Order: sequence, then C-alpha cells, then structure tokens
Amino acid sequence: MPKILLTLGALCLLVAAVIFLAVAWSWLGVGGRTVVLVVLTAATGGAGVALGRRGLRLAAEALIAVALGLLVLDLVGADQADWFGDLRFEQLLRIIGGALVVAGGALCIPRDRLITPQLAVPGGLGLVLASIDWWAHRIGEVDLGGLTTVLVFAGVALLARHFSALVLAWVSGGIAGLAWAVTVMVALVEALAHPSVEALWSDGHGWELTAATLLVLLAWPLAWSVILVRLGAGAVVAALGTLVLVLPALDGSPNQVTLVALGVVLVWAGVSAVTSPAWVLVPWAPLAGGALVAFISALVLLGHAALAVASAGDPFAETAGVRLDQSDLPLHPLLLLTTCAGLGVAAALALPVIRKRSAILAMGGAMVVASIATLALYPVPLWTVLAAGAAAVGVAWSFALTRTNGVAIAVVSALTGGLIVGAALPSAVLTTLALALLVGALTATLLRGRFTAAAELSGLALPVALAGLVWAAGEVADVSIAFRAAPILVLVGLLAILRPRLELEVTAAAAALAAALVAVPEATDVSVSAALHLTLAGALVTAHALIHPSRRRLTWVGGLLLAAATWVRLADVGVEQPEPYTLPSAVALVLVGLYRLRMSADVPTSTALLPGLALATVPSLLWVLEDPVSIRAVILGVACLALLLFGVTARWHAPVLVGAVVGGLVVVRELAPYAAQTPQWVLIGAAGAVLIGSGITWESRMRDLRNAAAYLGRLR
Repeated sequence: MPKILLTLGALCLLVAAVIFLAVAWSWLGVGGRTVVLVVLTAATGGAGVALGRRGLRLAAEALIAVALGLLVLDLVGADQADWFGDLRFEQLLRIIGGALVVAGGALCIPRDRLITPQLAVPGGLGLVLASIDWWAHRIGEVDLGGLTTVLVFAGVALLARHFSALVLAWVSGGIAGLAWAVTVMVALVEALAHPSVEALWSDGHGWELTAATLLVLLAWPLAWSVILVRLGAGAVVAALGTLVLVLPALDGSPNQVTLVALGVVLVWAGVSAVTSPAWVLVPWAPLAGGALVAFISALVLLGHAALAVASAGDPFAETAGVRLDQSDLPLHPLLLLTTCAGLGVAAALALPVIRKRSAILAMGGAMVVASIATLALYPVPLWTVLAAGAAAVGVAWSFALTRTNGVAIAVVSALTGGLIVGAALPSAVLTTLALALLVGALTATLLRGRFTAAAELSGLALPVALAGLVWAAGEVADVSIAFRAAPILVLVGLLAILRPRLELEVTAAAAALAAALVAVPEATDVSVSAALHLTLAGALVTAHALIHPSRRRLTWVGGLLLAAATWVRLADVGVEQPEPYTLPSAVALVLVGLYRLRMSADVPTSTALLPGLALATVPSLLWVLEDPVSIRAVILGVACLALLLFGVTARWHAPVLVGAVVGGLVVVRELAPYAAQTPQWVLIGAAGAVLIGSGITWESRMRDLRNAAAYLGRLR
C-alpha cells in the first residue's frame, strides 16, 4: 500500500509541476522563476535525502524521483525561456543528461544509497552519448560510438562497484554488455563483407572487430571472482581473435575453408594440452568453432558418399560391375579422411578421456568408416566399396565374438552388415554374395554355442538373411517369384527346428510370412499356391512342436495351418458342405483329447474332448437348423444320441453335454413346423401345467427345508 500511495503521489507532483510551469512561466519574472526552480527542486531533493537518512526509503525514493523529474522540467523550461541561448536539440540533451549524471552521482554518495539516483546516472549517460554524432567522429572505418559506449558504461560499472552502488554497477554493466554485443555484430558484418587482408588491415575494416574483441577483457576487473565471467571473457577473446586472424583465409574455396578450420582445431588442441585445467575452457571455444566447420565438411562428404551408393541403380537392375557416379563434389574426397584424422588427434590432445581404450576403438571405427566413404567418393565399382565394408564388419564381428559384453560392437556390426546388403541391391549377384557372407558369419556364430551379444543378434538376423539369400539366388537363377517362397519356408523352418530359440523362431516366422505374401499372388493358380505354402508351414510347425517338448503348444498352430490348407483346396474344387472342412480337424482334436485322457486321469473331459466334439457337431447343426428335413439331420441326431449314451455309460461330461445340447436343438427344430399348427389352447395349457409343476416343486422343497430346520432345533 505505501508503494502505491507514494507512486501516485510522486506522479501527481510531477503533473502539477508541469501544469504550474506551463501556466505560470509567462507571468513570473526572472527572479520568481529562479526562486521557483531552485526552491522546488532543492526542497524535494533535500526532503528525499532527509527521509532516506531516517530510514523512510520508500518516501525518499518517491521524492528523489520527483526532484529529478523537476530538474529535467527546469532545464526544458529554461531552454524555452532562452536562458541557454539558441541551443540545438542535441545540446539540450547533453545538458539534461549531464545534469542527471551529476545529480544522480551526488545522491549516490550517501551511505544509504537509493535506487532512483542509481538509475538516473545511466539514463543521463545514455542521453549524452545518444546526442553525439558518432559518424562524424569516425577514425577511418572504425565507428567510435559503440566502443565509447562500452568503455564509458564499463568504467561507470567499475566505479560504482568500488563505491558499492550495486544497482548502478549491474545496470551499467548490462548496458555495456548489450552495447558490446551490438558493436561486435556490426563489426563482424563489416569484416565479413571485406575479408581480404588489405581490406581488413590497410583499409581498416577489421580494426573495429579487433577493438571490440579486446574490450571483452573489461569484464575481468568488474567480476574477476566469478569464474564464469573470467573464463567466458577469455573464451570469447580467443574465439573472436582466432576469427579475426583467419578471416582472410576463409574467403576462398570450400577446400581452403576446411583446411583452415582443421588447422585452427589442431593449434588450439595443442594449446589446450598444455593449458592449466582451470583455464582449459578458453582454448576449447575456438577449438569448438573450428571443429564444427570441419565436422560439417565431413558430413557433407559422407552424405555424398551415401548418396552415390544409394543411387547406383534400382534393385536387381544392374550388373555386378556397376560403378559409382561421382560428379560435382563440393570438396576434395581426401578431405574426409584428413578431417576425421585431424579431429581424432585434436580430441586426443584436448580431452584426456578420449585416450581410454573404448574411445580409441570408437575413433578407429570412425576412421575405417571414413576410409570406406572416401573410396565411395571416387567412380569405382560398387563391389570394391562393399568388399571393404564387409571386411571391416567381419573384423568387428570377430572382435565382438570374443567379448561377452560387446553389445555395442555387435549391434553396430549387425546394422552395418544390413546396410551393406541394402547397398548391394542394385545387382542381384552382389546381393547374393553379400547375403551369402552374412549367412555364413551368422551361422558360424550360432555354431560356436557361446551365449554372447553376437550370438543373440545372429539368431535374430539369420532367418531374415537366409530368406534374402534364397530370394536373391532365385533372381540370379531367373526363378519365378511364385516358386521362391517354398524353399524359404523349408529352410527357415528347418533352422527353427535345429535351433529352437525364441528370437530365431519369431524372425523365421516373419521371413516366411513375408516371402509367402509376395510369392502367392504371383502364382498362376493362387489357391494351389496358397494351399501348398500353408501345408508346408503347417507340417514344419507341427514337426517343430512334436520334436521339442517346450513347444508343444504350437501343435494347435500347425493343425490350424494344415486345416487352412485343406479348406483352401476344398473351396477351390467347389465343396460347399461344412463337414469336409470341419470333420478332419475335429477327429484330430478328439484323438488328441483321448490321448490326454489316457495319459492323465486328472484331465477333465470338458477340456480334452469338448473342442473336438463341438467342432464336429456345431457346423452341421447350423445347416440342420436351416434345413431340418434332410439326411444330415438324421445322421446328426443319431450321432448325438450315440454321444449321449456313450457319455452316460462312461460317465464323461463332454459327450453328454454335446449330445444333449446339440441333439435337443435338433429335436426342437424338427418339432417347430408342427408346433406352429398346434391350437393355442394346447400351448396355453402346457404352459400352465409347467407353471403348476414348478410351484408344487418349490413348495415341497420349502416344506422339506422347514422340517429340517425344526429337526435341528430339537437336537440337544
């Protein structure tokens, strides 16, 4: 509340002063005007100082703000009265700014410093500096406005820090930093527009950037104890100084720019190697800038190498001798290898952690990749690049086999192997060779029997690689697409049987499904092809489940696939009756259920026999419900009666349930046509008889319950 009241009061005083001067200035004499100016300004200023000394800081801030505002109004009014003669607007700004600096500086001297005077000083300085025509005071191509602003406010910040005027110090320091940033941007644009040695130094277009760079060191006396300021100023000077020195060399070809950036990286890496750890961030700043330029150049060359390999041709459309097309490269190909080597050396010098074994291996891998990519930047045959990549992958894979924790190496090697196969796709011969090498390496890894990361990845990738090999070999041998999926099904199925591992089984199923989905639509007779592939898949899955006890649940999948194959053929020959589709599977399910009942006396018949019996009877029941007067209805009824009698004799739940439910529905359906001709009174009477019988039974049970309760109550 005091803040609100004092703010409004100060605003009212300033408005009143403006109105008073506007109205009374014309009829007050020179003496009266002088008295008014001096008395009002001095009174408010003195009252503010007195209140500040008594600890009333809010009131003091308000009155000091009024006094400074009156001072500005006084000077404006004096200029309107021609007290200062014929002043230009710039001169008036200097007078007002100087007055604010003097008044604010004087009010900053007391021990209990107020905030308002500390804000008035940088405001006054800003008016003074803004009123100067700096363009007329240029020294050659150097604009003194920004440099002077930085120096003045940095000096004020340093002086304010000495007198513990913290607000003035922070505000002046912030203005100095902002002015420095603007000056550096302007000077940098000027230097980049004139990058030659003559233009920079003889014509003077680089001196402003040099001076602005050195001005960063003014932050040291202001905040030397702050480590961020100390190191940041040194890093900025090092980075901008390096840019000033190498700027003429950057006005050349991309090759020259890359070499200059690499030179900067190596020089500052050497400096950082001998620099104290407390100051190592200073050389890292220009090192990072040069490394960024060099890294971008390397990425550009890598992108061109990848694009050349990827655009070698459409899949299976080229011969084995297809060559890479390299034209209009923005950089020399050897710069890729040179840049990677230079960055590796610089990293080893500047970062001690890079000297560890894992980092050295990573750097070695990067150099190998750079070497292969450099080869791809020349118009060489595609197979040379693929052979180099395959050799590198083989070495890395062999290394991963010897380590139980070589997950990263194994993953990178596997991904690189996949990329090599993808790069070989333009030629069917190259693709076949690449996949053959990959399949051989994966098979050898699985045969080792060691549980390593490489072995796990081998099990995951081998079925896919094997399927791709068969497909590519079929392309080389000019085998129709329709006949390529069957051998893939057999091979990946046998592989899963030989190595029953989950990751291998999943990828084998995926590879087989993908191959079948592509091959079946290409067949002359799609239904025959679909039945053939379903039969192969069902037989392999069933054999897999029978051979390995842990996979017995897959018998259901195998049976479903075999049944689907039968259904496809039945549909192809025009069979529309349900029994040929369902009875073979139902018989198989019942036989499996009987085997389970024989092997274990604890298995309920509902679990063992109910699925097979339901499959054998329910589809026929649906047809009987549609056509009740038929041979099928007679056979189904007799079968249900046989199930019911057998279930009662053997005391098995499933046959009784199926025979009763299905047989009962058949009987009801047979009765339906005649029930529709029965008189309504018969139906009503029958319903009444059922209801009466139910009531009698209910009452009888309730009586028995009461008698039992009374008997229990008579017991002692």
